Amino acid sequence: MLSSFYLEAGSLLFALIFVLMSVVMFWGNASGFSGSLKQNCPPASIYFIVLAIFWAMQARIMKLPYIGLSDMVAWTFVVYALVGWACRGWVLRVGQERVVSILAWVLVLGACLQGVVAWLQYSGKAAAFSGYLMYRPNIVEGQLGQYNHLGHFMMWGILSAGYLWGVKRMAVWLFVPIIVYLTATTGIITSRALIAYVLAMAILLPIWRVLAGKSANRVVMGLVLAAAGVIVFQFALEPILQIFSDAPTHLDNGIARLGEHSHEGSGRSYEWKKAWAVFQTAPVWGYGWGSYPVQSFLLDEHIYPKAFRLYDPNVLFTHSHNSFLNLLAEMGLVGTLLILGGLAWVISGCLKMRNAPNLLLLALMTVSLTHSFLEYPLWYIYFLTVFALFPMLMTTGLPNVSEFVSGSLKNRLSNNKWAISVALLALAMIFGITRLGFAYNELVAANKKNNTTSERTQEIMQLLHTSRTEPMLAHYADITLINYTQINSETLPQWANLAQKSIGFRPYAHAYKNGLILYRQGKVAEAKHWLHQTYRYYPHQMHVYGNEIMLSPYYTGLRQQFTEECEAYRHADPKKAPICAEALPSEPKIKKNKIIN
Repeated sequence: MLSSFYLEAGSLLFALIFVLMSVVMFWGNASGFSGSLKQNCPPASIYFIVLAIFWAMQARIMKLPYIGLSDMVAWTFVVYALVGWACRGWVLRVGQERVVSILAWVLVLGACLQGVVAWLQYSGKAAAFSGYLMYRPNIVEGQLGQYNHLGHFMMWGILSAGYLWGVKRMAVWLFVPIIVYLTATTGIITSRALIAYVLAMAILLPIWRVLAGKSANRVVMGLVLAAAGVIVFQFALEPILQIFSDAPTHLDNGIARLGEHSHEGSGRSYEWKKAWAVFQTAPVWGYGWGSYPVQSFLLDEHIYPKAFRLYDPNVLFTHSHNSFLNLLAEMGLVGTLLILGGLAWVISGCLKMRNAPNLLLLALMTVSLTHSFLEYPLWYIYFLTVFALFPMLMTTGLPNVSEFVSGSLKNRLSNNKWAISVALLALAMIFGITRLGFAYNELVAANKKNNTTSERTQEIMQLLHTSRTEPMLAHYADITLINYTQINSETLPQWANLAQKSIGFRPYAHAYKNGLILYRQGKVAEAKHWLHQTYRYYPHQMHVYGNEIMLSPYYTGLRQQFTEECEAYRHADPKKAPICAEALPSEPKIKKNKIIN
């Protein structure tokens, strides 16, 4: 199930509400959005509209199995295009520096609140609020649910605090305790990416100072102090905490983990190699949005050590943990250049207007892009929504506000038409997201795994209904049907093909069921090939495969292959030593399998 659905949908809802509020507040005011959509559409809005069109067209041209997932991304970009239009209006009305300062204050406040949660988790007091303030014991991850995400958000807040001091919107008496508090909090976060963010600032800030000149001194100094505090507390926090504790204190922070980690041979390193290999097989257009999981699953086993994937057992890598390599694998050179080249075009103007707000926005973007080399934070809508604001708020030589104050009655009426159109589109999308939320609730209700036959039948019917009527949720409905597909029953249901479709899109740990269903359908060669890939990708589940294949009367033709693969895995990883069932049971006589229509 899509566990982050509510957070991601909520971020888009708030973005659309922001658009509606902007329309209402500027209604009939020529100083607001005068011609901004018709005559002076901001570059960021153009960029996101182009991306939306590309995502929607690619899915249909390439006939991807779940077009709704691409449409979900396309509509997200449409939301951002409207937000970019609204942001332009605010920048023109009240000025970039004020708008960016408000955003910086919001990020500082959010980081301070996340810091409270982090310290509650570190102290163990959050255990009393399990499920709300703590998800996993002995891990500091804030309410974002991942320590790397927490480190990312904290760095946003830290740089924002440095900026506010630099533009004299935060007094030194407030800046000092806030920056100490926020940077000290990073000392209990085990994210190695924090060090990468500081290194990125060590490159960006000197370059900006050279280009901008002395006028940038104070703001650059504020960001330098903020970033330096992160490094200071990576070393200083442990001895400080020991002063207040009788027991020895050991912090497994980013610096400590960085020294213990080797990239070569890690799961991430193999996924990067696989993403590059996938890209090389389809370098122009890629395989389509969301295609990396199955393409990496189907790669030749020689990319793995000893021909088996011996890292992260039972986990499907739905992403290569490098956003740029993942884009190359899924979207090819055309899509990747469109995304990155378009972004460069949008932000290029900030290099001409080297003011303090543009520096902060560029620094915040740099944090996210640096993290994207190591993971995929911008695949989460609640991160992408905030990130999208940064290029939207950059000034690139916009006309003065005074140029939008005057205007004929005809122009005012034209502006109102555009404002009404945008407001109606925003309302329609709010309705669509809300309706999708109700459909998602029904999908969750159909995943309760009840025991009675009537309850299971009702749940299956609901899943089939969702699969047919909700393209954006069809994959999640289909993949849930796997739980109701009894591969050892005498007959297979017709909707087993939907379960196969979902496995073929994202082959999670139950991927072996696709091979068994293919065998039951008479596609023996396809079944053996799929199972071969399954054995190599999920070798730690050999005992599961053995139970299904060696003990069932329906898969006698797959037993020899399983035994050979299991023996090969025994030699590749002797510590696991699976039971490979060398002695085959006698073959029972069974009726020819039927497929229910």
